[in-house]
Order: sequence, then C-alpha cells, then structure tokens
Amino acid sequence: MKRTRDLPWAGLLWLAAALCCLLAGWLATEAGRASVPTEDYALKIDAAERAQRCYDAIRQLRLDRGETIDRTSDVNGTGLIGPDFSFITTTLGNLEAKRTSTNPNMAAMLVDMMTELGLRPGDTVAANFSGSFPALNIAAVCAMEAMGLEPVLMSSFGASTHGANDPALTYQDMEAYLYDQGLISTRSRYYSIGGNLDIGTEMDPTVKDGIIQRLTDLGYELWYDEDIVHNVRARHEFYRAQGDIRCFINVGGNDVSFGDSSSMVHTDGGILTELAVNDHTVGLIQLFLADKVPVIHLLNVKQLATDYGLPIDPVPLPAVGEGDVYRDDQYPKLPGLLALAAALPMVAVGGRKLKKDPRSKKPI
Repeated sequence: MKRTRDLPWAGLLWLAAALCCLLAGWLATEAGRASVPTEDYALKIDAAERAQRCYDAIRQLRLDRGETIDRTSDVNGTGLIGPDFSFITTTLGNLEAKRTSTNPNMAAMLVDMMTELGLRPGDTVAANFSGSFPALNIAAVCAMEAMGLEPVLMSSFGASTHGANDPALTYQDMEAYLYDQGLISTRSRYYSIGGNLDIGTEMDPTVKDGIIQRLTDLGYELWYDEDIVHNVRARHEFYRAQGDIRCFINVGGNDVSFGDSSSMVHTDGGILTELAVNDHTVGLIQLFLADKVPVIHLLNVKQLATDYGLPIDPVPLPAVGEGDVYRDDQYPKLPGLLALAAALPMVAVGGRKLKKDPRSKKPI
C-alpha cells in the first residue's frame, strides 16, 4: 500500500478557518448572553407578593395568639413550620423541604408552571391540598388568583411532621383566617381528615372530633368516605361537575391524590401530562391524567426548587423577585449569523479544493 507524503493542505486550511470562525461566533454569542425578565414577570411578582402578605399574616396570627415560634426548626420565624409530632401528624416529613416551601417565590414557580400549560383567566383549576405544606397551598391559591383562574379547592387537615400539624391551627384555620382578612378570595368548600385512608385511622378520635367541630363552625363541609376508592372517584366526579377542568394541582401526599402509587411518590413532580407505565392505581392524579388533564404535582419540593432556580432551605428567606424563575437567558443573534455567513463560503471553497486535489484521491 502506498502512502502519500503530502496532505491536501489548501482545502484543510479553508475548513480549519471555517471551524475557527464558527468557534469565534459561539464564544461571542456566549459572551453576549443577557438575563432578561420572563414574559410573565409581572404576574410572578404579583403572586409572590400576595403569598408574602399571607405568610406575614399567619406569622402575626401566631404571635397574637401568644405562641412562641420555635427558631430551632422554623429558623426564619415564618410561623408556617409545625412541630415534629402532634396528634394529627400523619407521616415523617423532610424539614429542609418544609422550610424550602416557605419561600414566597414558590408562588412565581406556580405561575411559571401554569403559564407553560397555557392557562388563561377564567379557566377552572381543581386542587387538592394536604396540610403537610401550608405555604405551598397558599402559594398555589395566590398564583391562581394572580392569574385570574377559577379554583375549585378541597383540602385535608392531617399533616406530616413540620407541616400544618398543630391541632389548634390546621391549614383550614389558616385558610379561613386569610379569607376573612381579605388576603385571598377563595377557600376550600370541603375538607377531609387526611392521614391513613383519608379518614385518619391513626389519629386520636377526641382530637379529630374537636377539629371537625371547629372547622364546621368555620363553614367548612366534611368530606368523609370510608371506602378510599369510592372516595377518590366521588371527588373526581365532584371536580368535573364544577366545569371544564383545565388543570389539577396536588400539594402533598394525601392518599386520595395518588393512592399507593410508588411512581407518584418518587417522581420529581412538577408538570405531569402522562400516566406512568403500568400505574393502575386509583388516585385523583391518575384519573385526571386519564382525562388528558395536565397535573401540577407538588411533593418533592427540594427537587422542584432546583429545577426552577430557587434555593434549598435558604437562610434568610429570599425577597420577592429573587431567583432564576423570574429570568430567561437571551442570546444575541448577530454573532452567530455573521459567523455562519463567513464559514459557509469557506467550507464550500475547502470542499472544492479537496475534491480537485489529486493527492486527496491517493490511497494512504
């Protein structure tokens, strides 16, 4: 086999020049990158400001009641972090996740998700709230109201550790207070006990009865069904009867939301549009996905925060408007276009020279 001593340098040099030109264009494009507000920036700020006012009101409510906020667990003094155990505690919760959820900019994250789904003012959105993440429940309400949506809310008072698991101040108590103060214009019509099978079989009956009586006095209606599958299907039908549901929002791990589906527990959450493979569990999430209704699933909060450019367990809490969720990266188009325009003729010339050079046809 013969081997040429000389390579077709002219053609290769033209191609190398084209490559350098493209590289320079890429570097110039990266250097010109700018962070600009998202198109829905004003809506996000509105939602986060609403959430912040609500959080401030809950904190003040606790202080007015003579309570002491435990700075050991609630390091930012929000009043939204409950005890590690109570008579309505359902499961273990992650304290870092609970503190992460008290960032008011989580409301902006919700706006981002609902904007991505194309929701418009007047659209009906169904939601099921657990007491495990009171701050996220409030953020979801604030985001929906900032966007002019029509929420249909149901909630449960059972909560995992460090949620709204204070029997004297459940999520419904918080929600009713915010509603009475005019800070939100929507509240749950029905509530359930939550916990095991959504009827709190693990809870002290006396404590349950006391909360039920108090919430009834606040104007809530108890949703109670000992058959969990019937419970789920009946709720699904209730939501559907309220209008054309354009989205379903789940907060926390209430049994009726996804049953015993392990895929829903371990999913990163956020926007869901398709059922997991072989997930035949009867839960609200599965039923709405089967209806082709998109779901916003809020459970693995630390992963969601990372995905949307928000900090995990921040101290102190960020101010409204802080976080990558408010910004998009914008790149200049001119450097790339100029580089491409310059490189294409170089590639053409280099290709022709390689094709014509007799050395390029010799065997190596």
